[in-house]
Amino acid sequence: MHMRNKRKRNTLFYKTIAIILPIVLVTNLIVLALAYYVTYQQNYNHCAEDVTKAARVIEDFVGMYDLTKEEDVKQCNESISALCREFEITYAYVVRIDVEKNTETYVTLGAGHNASETYIKERYPGYVVKGCLNQEQIDVVGGKENYAVVHEVTKIDDTITCYVPLMHVYDPKLNTFVETEKSTGCLVGAEVSFQEMVTEFRNNLFQVLAVSIVLSTLMVLVFATVLRKKISNPAQAISRQMKSFVAGKKGGMEKMEETKGITEYTDMVEAFNTMVDEINQYVGDIENLSKQKHMAEAEMNIARNIHLGLLPPPAYSDKTANIDAFVLPAREVGGDFYAYQIIPDGIFFAVADVSGKGVSAALFVSRALTLLHMYASLGYSPTQAMADYNNTLAQNNPGKLFITTFMGIYKPAERTITYTNAGHNVPYLLKKDGIVPLDDAVGMAAGVFPDAEYESVTVTLEEGDLFFAYTDGVNEAQNKNGEFFGMPALEEILREHTGENRKFVIADVLEAVKAFSDGADQSDDITLFTLKTAGSFYHKELHVEAQVQNLVKIQEIIDQIPDISKQMREDLCIMAEEIFVNECSYAYEGKQGYVDVKLNVAERIELTFMDSGSRFNPTRNMLDIEDYDHEHTVGGLGIFITFNLADEHHYSYENGKNILTLIKNLPHGEQEAPQAEQGLAQEQK
Repeated sequence: MHMRNKRKRNTLFYKTIAIILPIVLVTNLIVLALAYYVTYQQNYNHCAEDVTKAARVIEDFVGMYDLTKEEDVKQCNESISALCREFEITYAYVVRIDVEKNTETYVTLGAGHNASETYIKERYPGYVVKGCLNQEQIDVVGGKENYAVVHEVTKIDDTITCYVPLMHVYDPKLNTFVETEKSTGCLVGAEVSFQEMVTEFRNNLFQVLAVSIVLSTLMVLVFATVLRKKISNPAQAISRQMKSFVAGKKGGMEKMEETKGITEYTDMVEAFNTMVDEINQYVGDIENLSKQKHMAEAEMNIARNIHLGLLPPPAYSDKTANIDAFVLPAREVGGDFYAYQIIPDGIFFAVADVSGKGVSAALFVSRALTLLHMYASLGYSPTQAMADYNNTLAQNNPGKLFITTFMGIYKPAERTITYTNAGHNVPYLLKKDGIVPLDDAVGMAAGVFPDAEYESVTVTLEEGDLFFAYTDGVNEAQNKNGEFFGMPALEEILREHTGENRKFVIADVLEAVKAFSDGADQSDDITLFTLKTAGSFYHKELHVEAQVQNLVKIQEIIDQIPDISKQMREDLCIMAEEIFVNECSYAYEGKQGYVDVKLNVAERIELTFMDSGSRFNPTRNMLDIEDYDHEHTVGGLGIFITFNLADEHHYSYENGKNILTLIKNLPHGEQEAPQAEQGLAQEQK
């Protein structure tokens, strides 16, 4: 029963109602909303014109009375009240404005129909209202505007008020009434109640809306009924035949019976029956092709997952070096890979390219990576590792694959790279004054002939030198004309990244290859690998009791940082003082506790504070300096200053410890990756 009701709700009749009815209702609502807006604006403009005209006339009348005399004030009130009834406004009055004190003092007051007695009693002559001035009143009394119309909602009423300056006053010296050129400091105000008009208009609008909804619903129901009779019923007949057709596709297709109805449905049945004969002869071929395609795609996906899943993270950084790598597999999975491993005296790394493709190449990559990690862990030299690597792969290689491999060890203490090369593309060093190819130790590709001999070469790097390795998917990339990207183009890009520009090489090389290919299919994997030496290194750690006097110890290790500016040193001391003093004061709530401080200087300065006190994240709910109340807010400004001095700040709570890291970038140590490189990293993931 439930499935039957569900299918019934999915018929054309019910779907028509579900689609058209909301559209009609929303259209009605939009039309009524526009009508409401237009009518509201027209009423508002009409009221504004009336109240402005009344205010100007009342201003002329007020000038006929000496408002310093009580008798004249009474007569003025009566005249204003008469004018209020004539112009059909609620109130009119004269107020004296004091901008400095932000007050208005009532001089006269007149009331029309529907006026509030409470309002009249409160606004007697001499009554002072404090803190009520709005900008429009200030502009009019100051002479910036000739008049102002304000829509105000008060506790008594919803009003439209017009303010005009009082320019006609009694001059006791001349014993007559004159028009002044400057503001007298008084305003004539005229108010009209807007609430009654809006309430009546809204009630009428709601009645129209209710009638519109009922009529729209009836119209849609009638339309859906006609649609079901004329279109839905014939369509259901065709649907039954279609289901019968689909159900019989395993054992042979059957033609549909003719359906009575409109001409379009008859034509549809005839066209369908014509297609049945043609489809039957292709079904078997399509199933076979689909099976082969899915098998090939499954193999490629398995190979790609094996390939990429075995690689280490594409980025690594410590105080000795920065590593960045990128692999872009081709449509047919190849065997490019990179590897690196941290060893006691440096970094073991390799870049390689297997000759085959598909699952066999991916499995060969997994064997090669396993061997490289094992040799790195055993502390093998590059030549010893390459020799064993070649022999092991050559002994069990039924697919007759070979693998070109560049292998090296970077020792930061000596700032050297010792390398050997088994038939791989020659890498480069990007230095201050140009590029240097590392082509002094090229031997036979690995995995082909056992007992091949390999030699190693050691090169010394300077501060900031960049090692760049790649696979032949770069220089052998082709465009639509079959032309190769080539080594000259690659070397030109590398030369542009020498000197002070030795960064972002991967992103720029990939961008150049992509531009050269111009949409041509990628025929081979592309792998890029860089290792950049860091500058002077400085690392200190402190474990001190959370006592303010221990701040001196932190400042001492900051003072010992070499080759930084005086301003940088002062900023670090300010940051350290604010964070450490806060930990001493609040982290342990009067109990004894300790703070761990780590200072690491490479291409940027990282200052880390760790405590085991109560959990507290100082980076939450920080105010902008514009929102900070300097007169009444206690605390918080020091944290604001600290985080503004830092280029980056990170907080985490791990293993019961608050961990806050403050980072200052050095002029030569910018760490931000270019937008293109970030996007490529996301693509690789």
